[in-house]
Amino acid sequence: MKVLVAEDNDQVRHLIVRLLESALTDYELTECSDGADAVSCSSRVHPDLILMDIMMGRMDGITAARRIHKELPEAKILIVSQLPEEEFRDESLNAGAVDYLNKDHLYELPEKIRLIMKE
Repeated sequence: MKVLVAEDNDQVRHLIVRLLESALTDYELTECSDGADAVSCSSRVHPDLILMDIMMGRMDGITAARRIHKELPEAKILIVSQLPEEEFRDESLNAGAVDYLNKDHLYELPEKIRLIMKE
């Protein structure tokens, strides 16, 4: 499985990568620091799973998710953001994301990934 993590905060990105290790056993990882890089990398790598922050430089995660979903509708995009879920969940889903996870609940990431990848 190919996984792409788009997160501009290095510490959070590394934490997400460590959590991936408890959810997945065999995967190729690509890391990006903003939405524009995520769009570019997705075109090249064709990830199965994308973990995407919203607030990033050059291009936000909602815009990136929308562009990636248009090109790779089979990719499962999980928005992982600190922004309030009640305000951004619908916008994320409309952009092509399959789910939304608030960073305050990162401990739920391994289970959320397992559920997403079963769909």
